[in-house]
Amino acid sequence: MMSRNRRYPWDLREVPWSDLPQFTRGTQDGTVLLSWGIGPRDKLATRRQLRAMGLRPGGQDPAALLYFRHRPSCRQVLAELFLIEHAKPVRPMTPAKRAALDRAMAARRTCRQCGDDAGVELPRNGRVCEPCRYTLGLAPDDYLHDYLTGTPIDPCHDGRDTELAPVVPITPATTTGAGWKEVAA
Repeated sequence: MMSRNRRYPWDLREVPWSDLPQFTRGTQDGTVLLSWGIGPRDKLATRRQLRAMGLRPGGQDPAALLYFRHRPSCRQVLAELFLIEHAKPVRPMTPAKRAALDRAMAARRTCRQCGDDAGVELPRNGRVCEPCRYTLGLAPDDYLHDYLTGTPIDPCHDGRDTELAPVVPITPATTTGAGWKEVAA
């Protein structure tokens, strides 16, 4: 039954994943359009879902488009759906690609001032380690200060001596079957 009030009315048509006609929401640019929850999850998947299965689209065109509304931004979103049976396995990580990723991650941890590896990813603004921040006279106004030193900072410090509450040091934790358990340091 066709409804004239809907933007995408129900439509019975042939689809690539079934021998029988299926109800869809029409087409968009020649691709079958599906609304949330009506696509067969065992035959169609998005790129991220394929990746989680260890697959990639492998050059195939999308078999369908899934449309839904993203409520926080009040926008309509279209996601490409691919046939799982035509997907190919993900290419294995080569030594060159792994080396390039290791270099990129090391660059995020390297201080631009002294060149030392900080051991943690440095903030994007400046990529300067904590000792170099003090040397340069920069205020310790980011999360890294508390993380590395365990001392409190006062973002509203105006030069007066004020008493701040001590920062509780972070203790490593492990998960058990019953939940989180603190490890004695």
